[in-house]
Amino acid sequence: MKTLWIIILVADNLLPLLLSYFYPNYKHKEMALSVLGSRQSPVKWIYNMWCIISGIVFCIAPYELYKENSSGLMIAIWVLLAIYGIGCEIISGLCPLNESRQDEDFITKIHGGASAIGFMTLLVVPLLLAILQFQSTNIIMGQISLVSFIVAFVFFCFFIMGEKEKFANTILRHGGLWQRLVLVSCYVPLAVLCIIK
Repeated sequence: MKTLWIIILVADNLLPLLLSYFYPNYKHKEMALSVLGSRQSPVKWIYNMWCIISGIVFCIAPYELYKENSSGLMIAIWVLLAIYGIGCEIISGLCPLNESRQDEDFITKIHGGASAIGFMTLLVVPLLLAILQFQSTNIIMGQISLVSFIVAFVFFCFFIMGEKEKFANTILRHGGLWQRLVLVSCYVPLAVLCIIK
C-alpha cells in the first residue's frame, strides 16, 4: 500500500502536467487543478476518475502509518487525510465545477466547499507529523515535516492573497502555481515517511 501511495503522491503532481497538453487553453500558473476536471475540459473524465482513485487511496493508505504508531495524534492525521481525500479528491471528481466563475451553480458550490475544507485539513497534516516525529525523537523527520508545514503555509497565504483584487497585477495572482506548491510541500513528508518506514 505504501508503494501505491508514493505513486499517487507523485502522479497527483505529474498527471496535471501531462493532461494540460490536451487542454490548449489551460494555464498552470493562473488556473487551479480543478479546472482540468471542469465540465468544459477535454480531459475531464481522465482527471476526475484519477481524483476519485487518489481520494480512495488517501482514505485507506494512512492505515499503514497508523499500524506503526497507533497514537491519538496518528489517528488525527489519518482523519485529516481522509477528509482531504473525500473533499478535495472524491467529491471534486464527482462534482466537476463550471470553468466560468460567473456560472456558479449548486454543483460548483459543492465542489468549492468540499475542496476548501479538504485543502485546509491537508495543510495541518505536516504540522501534526512534525509534532509526532519530535515526540518519537525522530528529529530529522520532524524537521522535514516542520519545514514542509512552514513552506506550505506561506504558499497557502500567497494563494489566498492572490484571490484579492488588489493583488491582481502582482506575482500573487498565480493561484495555480501556489496551489501546486502547497500540495508538493504537504506531500513531501508523507512521501519521505513511506520511503523510510
